[in-house]
Amino acid sequence: MKCKYCDKEVLNSIHMRWCSENPNIDLNKKLHSESIKIGASERVRKAHAEGKYENAKYNTKGRIQTQETKDKLRAIALKSTHRRLVRSTRTYKCKDGTEVLLDSSWEEALAKRLDELNIAWIRPTQPIPWTDLNGTTHNYFPDFFLTEYNLYLDPKNPIAYNVQRAKIDIITKQLNNLTILKTLKECQSFNV
Repeated sequence: MKCKYCDKEVLNSIHMRWCSENPNIDLNKKLHSESIKIGASERVRKAHAEGKYENAKYNTKGRIQTQETKDKLRAIALKSTHRRLVRSTRTYKCKDGTEVLLDSSWEEALAKRLDELNIAWIRPTQPIPWTDLNGTTHNYFPDFFLTEYNLYLDPKNPIAYNVQRAKIDIITKQLNNLTILKTLKECQSFNV
């Protein structure tokens, strides 16, 4: 691209805006100083409204990741043993006196039921790898593991179950010792 004011080869139009040969340079400086006064977030909102970012290499949700970056992030995530707990965790005191963080009232109801039945259980700390239909490996964190029965339990409310139905169908086929509890009543009346 050539600057229309000085005829130099330039990479983009920014040079032209600030080119010393540009007769509107004083106007550009004035506009720039006024835009600084209105604040960065307002300038960005205004630019988006005017369509200035339509052809940008990123969108309003953030930078678009390359496949290489996605693969690196996936590898890091798969190595993680971090259990994703929701913000509204609750502390549950087990029968043996230990305290465990639970994510929902359903998990609490199931924990109480297991303690009532004197069934030993733990919160699994290691994720279980599973493979989707595209051959991509993911981590799955079931909520309970019954140590004496080699059984994983995972309570899912109807909304979570419907949202994750395809994933749950695949996981239950790959993990034959997993039971999904779909109602609060199932959690409260669970029996091995």
